Amino acid sequence: MHGATDEAGFTFMEVLAVVLLLGILALVALPNYFGTQADAQNAVRASNVAAVNTALALYQYRNGSCPPDAATFSGVAFMGSTTYFPDGPPVDPITRTSAIYGTNYVVATCRTHVP
Repeated sequence: MHGATDEAGFTFMEVLAVVLLLGILALVALPNYFGTQADAQNAVRASNVAAVNTALALYQYRNGSCPPDAATFSGVAFMGSTTYFPDGPPVDPITRTSAIYGTNYVVATCRTHVP
């Protein structure tokens, strides 16, 4: 009986179907992952802005005025001060620096924001 075989295994079509299904699952899951990561980064940014604005309020209370300009804000006088940030200034999760908070500092309102 040369025509009958007892070979066990998967056919090419079965393997192709499994690979196709895994590809479809990856296409559905990856955007959700990256969307969640962006949401987490935005939440960290919002939290950092709140912390900086709270420290600005304390600076204003202690000194009677806000830091006069972005250079003073970003320098040792405020962001580099261990009085206002004992663990160091908050770091932006995207740019990996604290400079972004100084570039958006508004003297008139004594507040910062992140675009």
